Amino acid sequence: MAARGGGPIVGLVLGSVLTAVGYGVTFWLGKPLREQAVASQAWPATDGRITRSVLEESRKDGKTHRSADIAYEYHLDGRTLTGSRVWIGDGYSASPGNEFRAAVDRYPVGRQVRVHYDPQDPAESVLEPGPTWSGSMLYLIGLGVLALGGLILLSAVAPLLVVLFAVGSRVTSPWPDESRLSHSNPAGTSPGDRGQPPRTGAGADDDDGISIR
Repeated sequence: MAARGGGPIVGLVLGSVLTAVGYGVTFWLGKPLREQAVASQAWPATDGRITRSVLEESRKDGKTHRSADIAYEYHLDGRTLTGSRVWIGDGYSASPGNEFRAAVDRYPVGRQVRVHYDPQDPAESVLEPGPTWSGSMLYLIGLGVLALGGLILLSAVAPLLVVLFAVGSRVTSPWPDESRLSHSNPAGTSPGDRGQPPRTGAGADDDDGISIR
């Protein structure tokens, strides 16, 4: 991938950056948001009232992007608290943003609602508890970037590992090249036997060097 286009060093740098970014987005941003969305399903609820409900629009790249500006108040233990989240992960704008238009229609000003709040931190609240696609988006994007960075690192490191392994095996191997040995010294022969014709006839096996006339 990157290593093929710009060499292993470029692959190492790009892969390391993407891996670090992916890790941060996944585990520092996406995972806590997703875990909070899942935990919100068990949060207690209290009565509240919508105090602001506005559909906001802006033009960007020739498209109309929409978001919802919704606020509510709720009373808990004699305190009046305020919130602005309809669902966890709704802090974005989209085109055409029909989900925000629908949210504004669902929550007009003055409507009585049930507000779900974190018992450990009652200022954390939401109107619609549970995980959503938008609440999981950062987590999924982070995983994708993390996987891409890992692949680029692997493609950059693999050729270097092959070269290092080949060099290391030649340097540390204690055995000579068997193919060269077998070529220079055929099996079953000794250096003294090469070039000597075989002895035949009587006494070929037990000749002790004494000649009898």
